Amino acid sequence: MTIKNAQLLPAGSRLLPRPARDAAQTEVSQAGVAAAVLSLAVAMIHLWTAPGYFEVWWGYGTFFLGVAAAQGLFSVGLLRWPGRVLSLAGIFGNLSVIMVYVLSRTSGVPFGPHAGRAEDAGLLDMSATGIELMIVVFLLTLLDGRGRSVAINAVLLAGAGIWALRLAGFLS
Repeated sequence: MTIKNAQLLPAGSRLLPRPARDAAQTEVSQAGVAAAVLSLAVAMIHLWTAPGYFEVWWGYGTFFLGVAAAQGLFSVGLLRWPGRVLSLAGIFGNLSVIMVYVLSRTSGVPFGPHAGRAEDAGLLDMSATGIELMIVVFLLTLLDGRGRSVAINAVLLAGAGIWALRLAGFLS
């Protein structure tokens, strides 16, 4: 309890009212919950596979630990602070991980002991990539108007870029 102007106020109470926030900023939609749950699931997949990558090279293992941490924290953040900025960050982050996956399965990563050597695609890693694509779709539905248009165009441009690199022989 604190004393202010001879009144007793409960501990932690505010003298000024909190600013009003839009319902969209405080309520998490079903798409937001789905994206958060899927992000946590794919974070667990990356965390589970990280030890095997540490055995190959510390850089690969560190990448997987970092991705797992980012996706896990993102899931919590999306539930706590839903909004446009976090949705865009999630779209960009998941698409970046997907692009690294495509690169590692086509022409190989450019560094480490397996540089330039393509890995075989497995069920677990393809499932993780599919989940990341679903996260991107759910996050796109959270955007409105111009933000959604820009994000969808960026996703389409990235896809066209990957196909162009593939056709040019850079992703064999």
